[in-house]
Amino acid sequence: MKYNKIKNIDKEISLLGFGCWALSKHGWKDVNQEEAIKTLEKSIELGVNFFDTAPIYGFGKSEEILGDVTKSIRKDIVIASKFGLRWDEWGHVTHDISRDSILFEIEATLERLKTDHLDLYQVHHLDNKTSLETVFETLNELKEQNVIKGVGVSNFKLEDLKQASNLCEISSIQNQYNMLQTNDEKDILPFCQNNDIGYISYSTLAQGLLSEKVKKGYKFAKMDIRKFNDLFHDKETFDRIDALKSPNKPLIESAFEYVMQQKSLKSILVSTTKVKNLEENIKLIKKLSNR
Repeated sequence: MKYNKIKNIDKEISLLGFGCWALSKHGWKDVNQEEAIKTLEKSIELGVNFFDTAPIYGFGKSEEILGDVTKSIRKDIVIASKFGLRWDEWGHVTHDISRDSILFEIEATLERLKTDHLDLYQVHHLDNKTSLETVFETLNELKEQNVIKGVGVSNFKLEDLKQASNLCEISSIQNQYNMLQTNDEKDILPFCQNNDIGYISYSTLAQGLLSEKVKKGYKFAKMDIRKFNDLFHDKETFDRIDALKSPNKPLIESAFEYVMQQKSLKSILVSTTKVKNLEENIKLIKKLSNR
């Protein structure tokens, strides 16, 4: 496994990161939670050391599972979580990145993860009401207290990333990036390269479309998060996928290879719930890293 350095994080992180959303089952179709946990355990055995989660993933369930599995090896791994999406007793979700909310969320996250610090703490989404000055002043305080090591952002546009960079040392940005969704190539990725900001890609396989495990005619399950992905509602998506295929290699290999061309890329997040798929992904990443 290849490992990369992100500033302010003590350990190098694995190029293949483990996306922990599907661990919670919530929003994902046909997830066997027992098998998903075995896959998480297997990833550690095979050299994955970077785990990305968030409170909203299963309303805390993902963090709890990750904490249970990794509590005995905490010093050997890198854990990233997020803040900014709060839910009530009825499951209604609101955006909130106020100071009070950040301090409430970090305490709950640390408890669920059974740790006293986070290696990377990321703004999940902006709330369009809290000033970035307030957000990053709070995060800088948490850094000074060693509650968090690195500060990251997620789902940021260039203007917001630039402003954040003037208020805090930004370790990383986690954005959606894959062969079908390439907007970050215009501005975000060059900015990261020029400013030593680590880029973490999520939805690298376009929620299964680029692994070819999600086929044309896919039927949404109840509470299926893919309902909110524009690619699944675009009639041209599968034509675009067909155009990307090569007779010489699997599409999933091309998908990994595509994002790995970016110099600022530090980790590729894939949410995997089957050991077989995990092993295939690691094999491909190793193959491409050795070229």
